[in-house]
Amino acid sequence: MNIYKFFLIFIPLILFARINPFEPVVTPENIKIKKPKYFHEVKVYLPSDARVLKKIVFVYQSLNSDIKQKEIKIDKAVDFHSPIIVTQMKKTFPVKVLRFPAFKLYIKNKKLFFATKDKLLRVFFLARPFRLVLDFKRNVDFLTIQKQIKNSFVKKIIVGSHNGFYRVVVYFDAKYSYNVKKDINGVLIELK
Repeated sequence: MNIYKFFLIFIPLILFARINPFEPVVTPENIKIKKPKYFHEVKVYLPSDARVLKKIVFVYQSLNSDIKQKEIKIDKAVDFHSPIIVTQMKKTFPVKVLRFPAFKLYIKNKKLFFATKDKLLRVFFLARPFRLVLDFKRNVDFLTIQKQIKNSFVKKIIVGSHNGFYRVVVYFDAKYSYNVKKDINGVLIELK
């Protein structure tokens, strides 16, 4: 009797077993990820029975791909004959040049350029608050320098010397993805 139960349980398992259990069941397809174009403007015409605009809801995708929404209460009368225009104006930041004992930093249009001949040892980010940490190889000795920056996407920069290298910590106003490019004149960081 027990042998029949054994075969009754394990025969279906053997029939549905795969040779390689680590092989995925679904075969992935090569899907191209399209980079969306930047939003500039959209005109929305309301239906003919619209008289009061109660709220506007923006549904957006965040940096970590979560879908979120922001709701704005309006509660004002509208004319359905006239379109509602939503535009995004590009924010421009003034060019900043900061001098430090070991390098110059140029900040412009969501780009940071560290003008230095020193070798970049490592780059990493820390999450809360979002900041980028860069270590450059050079044996220098100076007190820690902290600079607050106004009217920029960069909020604060701290530079400190350590044994055999100096560290630059750049604090930002929000989370960004970034690219690091090195050349003989320095290090360029482009934020997205």
